[in-house]
Amino acid sequence: MRLLFFASLLALSLLPAAADGADWRTMSLPPEAERLNRTAENAASAATASQLYAQSIRLCPSNGPALYGLGRALLEQDRAANSLKVFRRLDALFPDDPAILEALATALARLPEPRRNDIAEGLAFAERSAQLNPGAPEAWYVLSVLRHLDGDYAAAAEAARRTIELDARNPSDPETTALYQQQETACTDALSVFSPLD
Repeated sequence: MRLLFFASLLALSLLPAAADGADWRTMSLPPEAERLNRTAENAASAATASQLYAQSIRLCPSNGPALYGLGRALLEQDRAANSLKVFRRLDALFPDDPAILEALATALARLPEPRRNDIAEGLAFAERSAQLNPGAPEAWYVLSVLRHLDGDYAAAAEAARRTIELDARNPSDPETTALYQQQETACTDALSVFSPLD
């Protein structure tokens, strides 16, 4: 029994220390893992980035930057279900981080055919992300997308307007700004079609 107890303590000591307040963005990594992460960030394609991040994660399973990068690279390849698995793993290591919550919400919103419970879970993640980091247009954008998917067009339009306000203060690249504007237009159009007549 004592042997089992000490074995359990040893196993716990070997688990990655992520709940101690460490920031996954600046965590200390083995030099080779850091090199792979940098190479992946500058990769010519999302597929190449995915391979490099996967190598980096094999070297250091709790590698927050590589997990986040892999999840984003998978999203770029329209592999939302795979991306979701990666972000869930990252969230287990670094819970309640606004960027990770936004990434989880984005992956759920981009599933090919999201179910009601996928949308509800995504909404919870997006709302928490916007609450923790209210100045992030990305969080408000995915919140708008999920509210739209949920059929709450008024709330979706409100979140889309908030996205555009925040983006105007610190403009994104033109493609992202256009995406935000398209979402606001889609919400306005949905409101005009589905709102009850006076």
